[in-house]
Amino acid sequence: MLLRWNTILGSLALMLAACAMSAQTAVVALPNGYYLQPDSKRETQLVKRGGKVVMRGPIAAYAVSATIVAGAEGAPSAESRSYTNDLPFEGKAETRYFVLDTNSGKLDSNLDAASWEQRLKALGVATPLRIYAPLKWP
Repeated sequence: MLLRWNTILGSLALMLAACAMSAQTAVVALPNGYYLQPDSKRETQLVKRGGKVVMRGPIAAYAVSATIVAGAEGAPSAESRSYTNDLPFEGKAETRYFVLDTNSGKLDSNLDAASWEQRLKALGVATPLRIYAPLKWP
């Protein structure tokens, strides 16, 4: 009987320790095992299942069209954070953009607006694509 109680209590202690050690990180699920998650500075980064960082943050805005994730690099504007991502992103001449084809894993980054639009069209995405700032991480 004592051995049985030790086994039960030991198992319970292991389960509690495992729960206490597993940190829950908020994520935004994207197609094909990709997701957005905060980095240590609470900036949005693009990650592949398993934790491999595909594109470091910050990400100013993004959208998903079928299996394509596209957006703007850089910090989100203060105005977009005030309205919890309801305001469409307005790029400037110096804004850099990215396109991720989640089927192939091909990432094109540091694109100017014209190159970004050409890449989207080549992938069959209707343009102009409206992108929005990610929600603020808890």
